[in-house]
Amino acid sequence: MVTLDYDVTRRDGVTFVTALVRNTQTTPQTVRLESRLEGPVWPPRRDGVTAPEWDGKTWNGTIKPGRTRGIGFASPAQPTEPPLELSDQNRSSDDERETPTETLAELEGWAPPADVLPPAP
Repeated sequence: MVTLDYDVTRRDGVTFVTALVRNTQTTPQTVRLESRLEGPVWPPRRDGVTAPEWDGKTWNGTIKPGRTRGIGFASPAQPTEPPLELSDQNRSSDDERETPTETLAELEGWAPPADVLPPAP
């Protein structure tokens, strides 16, 4: 079973939605979440690039067995109840592997510690 917990905050004319998607199954699950807000979705970006799981108002991702993934987005739309809906869930097949872009998008940023960098000229 896949469960969805969410929280909504409205601040300065922007609605912020955060959610936790849990997979309690023993197999990976491909999940589709859809925003129910009546307005555009502003998905997270890294270095100006939209997270690869987002397509318009829809998030598609794979949740590994026994794992939880956090997602979030913002919108100028007023909050609704629920703000997010689990619209599809399927057992992932072995053929459904992450693309290199998806794998890279999940990595956190990294920079070498300042003490190993050469001094600035």
